[in-house]
Amino acid sequence: MVNFRIPFVHAYSVGASRISFRFLVCFILASCTTSSFSQTTPDTTAKPTRPIEELKYQQQPGLALAASKIFFSDKRWSISGFGEFNQVPVQGGAGPELGDIELYYSGLYRLATFFGYRLSDKVIWNSEFQIEFLHDGLNQAHHEIVIEAFVDFLLADYFKARVGFYPLTIGYVNNHDEPVMFYSVNRSEVERLIVPSTWIELGVMFYGNITKDLSYVLGVSQGLNSAQYLGGTWVRQGREIRVDVPQAVSINPQLVYNGIKNVALSVSGYFGESGQGNTVLINNMDRPVRAPISLGTAYATWEHKQWRLTAVGAYGTLGNTDRIYAQTALEQDAGQVLGSEVFGYLFEAGYDLLPHLRREPQEEKKNWLVHNKKMKLPLFLRYERLNTHQNVHASLQDSTECKMISISSRRGLILCRAKTSPSKEITSGAITVLLFRPAQM
Repeated sequence: MVNFRIPFVHAYSVGASRISFRFLVCFILASCTTSSFSQTTPDTTAKPTRPIEELKYQQQPGLALAASKIFFSDKRWSISGFGEFNQVPVQGGAGPELGDIELYYSGLYRLATFFGYRLSDKVIWNSEFQIEFLHDGLNQAHHEIVIEAFVDFLLADYFKARVGFYPLTIGYVNNHDEPVMFYSVNRSEVERLIVPSTWIELGVMFYGNITKDLSYVLGVSQGLNSAQYLGGTWVRQGREIRVDVPQAVSINPQLVYNGIKNVALSVSGYFGESGQGNTVLINNMDRPVRAPISLGTAYATWEHKQWRLTAVGAYGTLGNTDRIYAQTALEQDAGQVLGSEVFGYLFEAGYDLLPHLRREPQEEKKNWLVHNKKMKLPLFLRYERLNTHQNVHASLQDSTECKMISISSRRGLILCRAKTSPSKEITSGAITVLLFRPAQM
């Protein structure tokens, strides 16, 4: 299958620009009119010792390249953003009966803008506004607005703090969540259905460098909401941006090691309760829905010249799934059967073809739109396998029946339907994805 990604990404800071451009087709007008450009103003902060484009390994925890630039900029502020449009062929009878449009949408439109401001040498404001619209080609549509707003306090190299609505540092995509930093049109299935992508929570995070090659993150945040869980996408729909006093908090630790040439290694986790103080009536008594969740991830990347190899793995457990079924039966149209144990992994290899297509060495040329030395044309291959219902609570095991469908390149996707709720289905089994995509960066 050949997929073409069509986002426009544009970022400026440090008096220089890095433009990532992938087959610009749409969103260019929207991107230009919603500040997908930059302006610079004089500043007295210290200048970095090298151009920002070369700070490849200077990303901040939970932030991709464009959002990290304000931390190394000699300018007071930085604006960037991207727009994206894609179409997904849906086959095999997939549709609203799957219960979550994330599983069957045929079109997606996304626009995001970033704004960073250096309040002082030690305090930085960062924010993002993202809006996306999904539709299934029939009458179903869904839109989301995602807001990030947080302040970083750069107290010392070994101890920094972040407070506000910030992206969690779990998995690969959540640490590199800009279109030019991962292959494929959409995020991988493992990092959508097992590890939710675009995962924002209100909390406080501490981070820093233990050594020059080892960094850490420890975040404490408000947690997920089990009342919004859907069987087909596990805990993904439990993400909420809300301002309240949480009934329980979640912990998000991460370690990243860069001590091997061209290699990055990371382990991270997410642990906490997601019941948010809710209860269900069992045997005429109110029982708490604590819904404890444990999710662990690891990734490894290797980059050398035109090659990039990536491996990602995730394993998670969810408690009280029987009570979540009863809770969602009240909150939604029908009870949701959630996996009490899930897993997923992927392997990916990519190779940049563009150097072979250039007839002779080119002089560096760049302007507000194009930087020829930063353009790439990668061809990649990915293999994924995941199971959102590796284990199911004993009381729910007899409530399902399964069938197989195909959605785009997701072959052999097994869906299990709750017999007591014919209109709701949940995913299970294995998904194998092979994607080939030329793209431009």
